[in-house]
Amino acid sequence: MNHHGNRPPGKQAQSLAQHPARLVKDAFEQSQTGMVITDAEGRITMVNDAFCRIAGSDRAETTGWPIEHFFVSLRPFSRLPGAGDSAQTTALSWQQEVLCRQNNGESVPVLMLVDTLLDERSKPRGRLYSFVRFTTPGGELLDDQHWIHIDPMTGLPNWLLLRDRLDHALAQAEREDTTLALLFIDVDRFKSINDAVGHIEGDRILGEIARRLQQEVRSKDTLARLGSDQFVVLLEKDGTAEAAQVVAERLQEALEPPFTSEDRYLLLTASIGVALYPGDAEDVETLIQAARSAMFMARKKGPGRLAFVDHRLTSRLKEKYRLESQLSEAIHLPDRHFALHYQPEFDRNSLRCTGLEGMLHWKHPERWQQPPNHYLDVIARLGLGVRLNRWLIQAVIADHRQWSDDASPLAQLPISLHLCEAHLAQDTFDSRPLDHFLRHLDTTSFEWLTLKVPAQGLGNDLDMAAHMLKRLEQLGIRLAVEELGSTPVDLAWLSRLPFHKATVDARLARAHRDGRRLVEASCRMLNSLGIEPVIVSVDDETVATDMEATSARLVQGNLYCPAMSAKALAAWLTEHQPPEE
Repeated sequence: MNHHGNRPPGKQAQSLAQHPARLVKDAFEQSQTGMVITDAEGRITMVNDAFCRIAGSDRAETTGWPIEHFFVSLRPFSRLPGAGDSAQTTALSWQQEVLCRQNNGESVPVLMLVDTLLDERSKPRGRLYSFVRFTTPGGELLDDQHWIHIDPMTGLPNWLLLRDRLDHALAQAEREDTTLALLFIDVDRFKSINDAVGHIEGDRILGEIARRLQQEVRSKDTLARLGSDQFVVLLEKDGTAEAAQVVAERLQEALEPPFTSEDRYLLLTASIGVALYPGDAEDVETLIQAARSAMFMARKKGPGRLAFVDHRLTSRLKEKYRLESQLSEAIHLPDRHFALHYQPEFDRNSLRCTGLEGMLHWKHPERWQQPPNHYLDVIARLGLGVRLNRWLIQAVIADHRQWSDDASPLAQLPISLHLCEAHLAQDTFDSRPLDHFLRHLDTTSFEWLTLKVPAQGLGNDLDMAAHMLKRLEQLGIRLAVEELGSTPVDLAWLSRLPFHKATVDARLARAHRDGRRLVEASCRMLNSLGIEPVIVSVDDETVATDMEATSARLVQGNLYCPAMSAKALAAWLTEHQPPEE
């Protein structure tokens, strides 16, 4: 017989299952919402399975870690109140969008809800974090493509979104004949601060910087983060120099209060460069580059300074990007924009033409008179040297084949071509090394072809260069070194490489105090290695007089004959080539 208060075993088990503590535990464990409890220091003490699935970690990999390790906030993260703070003066609960870091390197967008847990004296003793994934009513994950335009650390527009807004802003400013201002902001000495406090704390400080800057920017303007500690502000409508200066001063003032990191106070400043549309630049790329250059000028003045664009520098930047744009377009349609001209090489004693050098001629109305070297460096910087080199090689093969078919004396002359440094590499843009490309060209022999390797290319990776040069030699191609004397070259290596010629620039004689000796020493050194020196850039009588005492036999330059088209060259050779003795 049951006494008063006693219950049957079944009911007793049922009562235990309904106990509030058991219900709370089951709710925590079985919830599909990721849940985490942290201590007063922000370290994880309990997690449920749902959070482990979101974070891609098991419980052993999460317990004891700081909660900040598992997400990046799209707003500055509020730290747990300190011991001296009261619950009444701090937010006890809030929510914000964050990206949860996973072990596979991906980030999952979730809504994070934070509730502060209080002890019996109403003091914070930890927090409960709830992580809710964004799903449709059917449970499918929402498309998160909008996140690609947001910087996950600060919640600000990133470069993609800034570029889009700049494009629209410039188009509107052009239509309405208004001005824009772009402020390029770089936080001074942030790398050293980041190294001192650690990357997690550094991310938090960057979020605080973003929050302060955002408060000083009007709603119609854009604050974006380019990456690291660099931000950009786009001022629309009232984008004058005066307005930009006022905003820049407000941004500087926003950073003046110390930033706190544990028990440290950090003083931060920023260097700000300002570029204006249309005065400083008229397109997105140039405007950003101009603002960045102005920021570097500000930094040179000292921390926390402001600088506007140097218009002389802006002019050079405009010309630089204009040239790069024109060259990029031309190289992708080389038959339309380029021609191959030839400059003869001479025996200085007999004045007989001993060979030809194929030279690039740009059929541009403003740039056709500029020498090829004026833009070859730009082509290399754009990574287009291999493409243009291939077109030159194909063009010279076509000319040589035509001369052979016509039985022209030009077909008996060796032809040299400049080889870009990038062509010495094995890993070209389409995985076709130079020797593989040459093997598939329509020619029976390369005995007449000399490829001129820039001396600079021999200073970077000699082993790689030597490997390619020997493969070219096996094809019957002859090899020369270009611009010897302008770049340091290992003579021991030079003696082992298969070169038969080397060019020495005559202008070295006037570029150095002992320039004539340098030229002659280069010639003697080459002769001793069995390499024929060719003095190039002999463009006037004064230079020719400087070269009279050198031991070089071969010369080339505008004084003897300028570069000309293949058709003009044939007529010139018939008229000027002296008979063989």
